Amino acid sequence: MRWKITAAALVALPLLLAACGSSGTTTAPSATTGLVLPPDAAHVHGIARTRGGDLRIGTHAGLFAPSADGTLARVGDAADYLGLAALPTGALLSSGHPAPDSTEPNPLGLRTSSDDGVTWTAIPQVPRDDYHVIKAGAGRVYAVNSDAALYAGSAPTALARIASAPRALIDLAVEPGRGTSLVASTQTGLVRSRDGGRTWTNVGNEIGLLSWVRPDALFIVDAMGDVSVSADGGESWSPRGSLGAAPAALLAISRREVVAADHDGRLLQSADGARTWS
Repeated sequence: MRWKITAAALVALPLLLAACGSSGTTTAPSATTGLVLPPDAAHVHGIARTRGGDLRIGTHAGLFAPSADGTLARVGDAADYLGLAALPTGALLSSGHPAPDSTEPNPLGLRTSSDDGVTWTAIPQVPRDDYHVIKAGAGRVYAVNSDAALYAGSAPTALARIASAPRALIDLAVEPGRGTSLVASTQTGLVRSRDGGRTWTNVGNEIGLLSWVRPDALFIVDAMGDVSVSADGGESWSPRGSLGAAPAALLAISRREVVAADHDGRLLQSADGARTWS
């Protein structure tokens, strides 16, 4: 798999995951190298894929794009991208704080980009907050703010708080093709909703970052960097490989192609369903 692929956590996530434990699927660490982000951008918050198949890496010091020749270049401004996601339409959503020399309001609230992150437009209909987790799927958009509260709606301009959502959400994933079906990771384990977040049921003790690429391929990476995959929406898990380090972001592109970042600023890739990483 090339870094330019042709046709995505809370700020305190590493502490939360370490405190809550792993998913119980420990495997031998894989030998990993990966691309290394610049020191000022080593704190990765999210990974998204553009409509053209390119990756965008949201960091504390801007948005970066890896290319086929193994280099990384900044895209657009130098904002702190706390949340980053791609809509099914191809537009990007982000949230965070403005660049140090920016005159934009702080926090940025929710922003959208139609040019793969080069320029951004604020969405004024949404409360101006830090949205650390942003996910989207089939007619639904979800965002988790700095208080770990869940917002959801049919469009980025129509988000409303879901009062019945579990507290202290770490991450969530939307089932492909079913925008109202989602799995969320909390400090006490996994929960699932089939009605857009109005009601929830416990599905397991696993805790980690999530990425749902097909109905039968939900990926999770725990605090130790161990990756597992579920074919039944989180009811059961099969161990895969390991990042060899604490995770910062996870994005499954297909059942075989998976991208992750660790807290050393490395961007890692797997071409065999998360079994091995490089």
